[in-house]
Amino acid sequence: MQNYKMTIAYDGRRYTGFNKEKRNVDKSIQGKLEEILKKCYQKDIEVIGAVNTAAGVHAKKQIVNFTVPNNKLNATEIKKYFERYLTDDIIVLDAEKVDERFHSRYLAKSVTYKYRLWKKDATKRPLFQRQYVNLMSQKLDVDKMKKAANDFLGEHNFLAYSANRRIKKSIKEVYDIQIEETKNEIIIKITANSFLLNMERIMVGTLIQMSLGQLPMDVIVKSYDLQDGDEVGHKASADALCLVDINY
Repeated sequence: MQNYKMTIAYDGRRYTGFNKEKRNVDKSIQGKLEEILKKCYQKDIEVIGAVNTAAGVHAKKQIVNFTVPNNKLNATEIKKYFERYLTDDIIVLDAEKVDERFHSRYLAKSVTYKYRLWKKDATKRPLFQRQYVNLMSQKLDVDKMKKAANDFLGEHNFLAYSANRRIKKSIKEVYDIQIEETKNEIIIKITANSFLLNMERIMVGTLIQMSLGQLPMDVIVKSYDLQDGDEVGHKASADALCLVDINY
């Protein structure tokens, strides 16, 4: 038995998310990976992802691990085997042997997402980027967004920012949030110890609505006590969100 760690990247547009669902196993990233392992080893092998990216969300750096039953292939051969059978929207960046105690999800210390907003007053419409940005129909106040984003920093109860209202453990710590403005885009980068279901997208939606004056500037601070999802912003679209880093 050998535990392997693998770094992958994928375009999430046509997938139901990383985690497989009973009805749509082949439409998930996990399902695709497990399908290939079963083909190779002739048995079911679970692939554990560090993060369960939601439907439509992309990843430039997702970490997975799995335990194989024998030494049929080494790390280099496993990578080549996956690359041989994977679809063109999932790639393997690296594969390596790891200790049997390594767990991609439980040992992760921080997760970073990046969200891309295409400005209304951009110099051009997005062409090659159009599938990976949220095209704004109104001009955003970036200074307001930066000021409001500071209220997300630290450890808080983020229940109001979760699509799963029944979750019991909703305390998360946001380590860093950066907002960068370029000629065409506003890029929001968020790092936390972990995220609740759709938390990063609701955080972005809240910042968008605050910048437009649709929500008061104290809504984030109040949301930690109220824990009411109806009081915060909308859930921003999935296609502009990308998992970019996981730290161990």
